[in-house]
Amino acid sequence: MIQTTDSQQLTLPDRKEITLCEAVTAFVYGKASDATQQMLYGDAETQEQSARAKELIERLHSAAYAGRIKFRALKNGDDHTDGHKDIDRLYFSEPRGLRWNCDEIWNRDLSRDHPKFKSRPPYFRMDWRDVHLDREAFEALLQDMGVSVQQSLNADHPDKQKILKTGMPGRPTSKHLVLNMARRRLDAGDCPTSLIAFSKQLADELAKSEPETPLMTPKSVANAIREMWRTHPKAPKIIDRS
Repeated sequence: MIQTTDSQQLTLPDRKEITLCEAVTAFVYGKASDATQQMLYGDAETQEQSARAKELIERLHSAAYAGRIKFRALKNGDDHTDGHKDIDRLYFSEPRGLRWNCDEIWNRDLSRDHPKFKSRPPYFRMDWRDVHLDREAFEALLQDMGVSVQQSLNADHPDKQKILKTGMPGRPTSKHLVLNMARRRLDAGDCPTSLIAFSKQLADELAKSEPETPLMTPKSVANAIREMWRTHPKAPKIIDRS
């Protein structure tokens, strides 16, 4: 059982929905981030942190089945244009693999349990990706676990949040700002033809437009927007035949 104290306090990203990875990293490491940033910071997962992550995932799974937390995600095979879908709570009536470090939910393929596959290891497939959950419901779950959540800025205005703060040591992140910038430019067709060039432009734009926020390198930007870049429809190339 995770031991918590009244002094344990954290601040969640000021958005109505947060990613599965942000939820777990905020609780385990004291900072809301994605897995790539966590590795870049060089943090080694301790046995205690691993245990905290495991118990939180179990609680999230149970809360989802009970209807206390709503998960939304992209169904495997869909892209962002198809939109995120609500995951029915009955989906969690069986054990699922919540791979929080990559915002995915995996499921065991029971068809592989046929005797002819007996000599083979179990086969798992990804059902959902880019998994998000309701922030307020997650906050209520944390409070039940004895973890208080600091209120900062208005969750209805995510662009107003510059830095994600926590009551425990850790680095803040500007990922949500970069994702918003990337989405706006992709929707407008205002982007170069390569991810590398686009990531450098976004890193420069972040430094100029939000000087008080934590900077991101082009490499960390590329890792943050890679899936969005891959799945977002690109504007057709204009060929000058004059």
